[in-house]
Amino acid sequence: MNRLRNFFRQLDWRVALMLGPRHRFSPEQWRRMAHLIEISPNVKVAAVINALLLSLMLVWGLPDELMLRVYGVTLLFSLAVLGLGVAVWRRPTMKRLYLAYGISIFPLGVITGMAKVLLRDRPDLVPLAHELLLRGAAFAFIAAMSIWVLAMWRNEFLADWLHDEDERAQKQELAQRLSSAQIQPHFLFNSLASLQHWVNTRDGRAAPLLASLTAYLRATLPLFDRQLLAIGEEAEAVRRYLEVMQARLGPRLRFSLELDSSAAQQCLPPGVLLTLVENAVEHGVQTQLSGGEVKLRASLAADGALQVQVLDDGPGLPPDWCGEAAAAQPLSHAQGSLGLLNTRLRLQQAFGARASLCLSNRAEGGCQAELRVQAQA
Repeated sequence: MNRLRNFFRQLDWRVALMLGPRHRFSPEQWRRMAHLIEISPNVKVAAVINALLLSLMLVWGLPDELMLRVYGVTLLFSLAVLGLGVAVWRRPTMKRLYLAYGISIFPLGVITGMAKVLLRDRPDLVPLAHELLLRGAAFAFIAAMSIWVLAMWRNEFLADWLHDEDERAQKQELAQRLSSAQIQPHFLFNSLASLQHWVNTRDGRAAPLLASLTAYLRATLPLFDRQLLAIGEEAEAVRRYLEVMQARLGPRLRFSLELDSSAAQQCLPPGVLLTLVENAVEHGVQTQLSGGEVKLRASLAADGALQVQVLDDGPGLPPDWCGEAAAAQPLSHAQGSLGLLNTRLRLQQAFGARASLCLSNRAEGGCQAELRVQAQA
């Protein structure tokens, strides 16, 4: 009993009674699905061939004097139904489905009229008239069912496509927020721990550190709600981050930012520059007792490509990356940093094949992360 009750609960009577598709789409959703309306040439040719064969099957066995006329009428309406099928394919709405129902039934009326004309002068053709009516009913049923199946399937397909696209967009947005929010937790914890210690000991470095940390957090706010961010804006967050680290590390950290005005206006996914600079500080400066220097450079090449470099004078890449093996290796083979791998993924999502991010050892020592985005054609 429960199984039967659950069965009826799952029924959509609009679909079960062939009243129409169950999903309705807004104008915005139709706009998003505009590229899905095309039908391949193979399907078009196959549909026409089936219309020809179906029309031939419906008139097969009729007297010669009727076969050609009935075939012409049947073929005409078969092509009309195909045209409606194309319209339903593009927009499987209730209005178009009902229009298809009406045109599918219309040939039955035409054949009924032909049967009456035959019977008026030839009562002996009653069996033939019945045959025509049966074939007309078969044609109407096949056409109506074909359009209904097409409308139902297409409507469900488009609804599933929209659902999948919405889920994909949500996942991408979540991934962007997570990767944008990859402010290293230990950086914040260590900075706050240093600040607390300096406040307790009345160290004069507490106030500058607090000011830099506050400015850093304020500068990182745009990273969480934008798809793309101007390099000049994120460079401010980078500068504040380096100021905080310099307050903690003292003279061990030296840094410089060199941004062309034209490059500063270019946009990248938020958090990209910060991730590269954080890695340079962590692997190129903090690993050395003597510290090191980090440089951020951004410029436009002669061909209009955006070039961003993050340089450090630290120990460089691992030994197996030395020499020729270190030259411009793709990021996927890099040190396995999740932040760097996410950075590469987000660049590909934003710019496709136009973007590249490579790590290499510098001839004078240290590591170089080079980001390049080709100008859009």
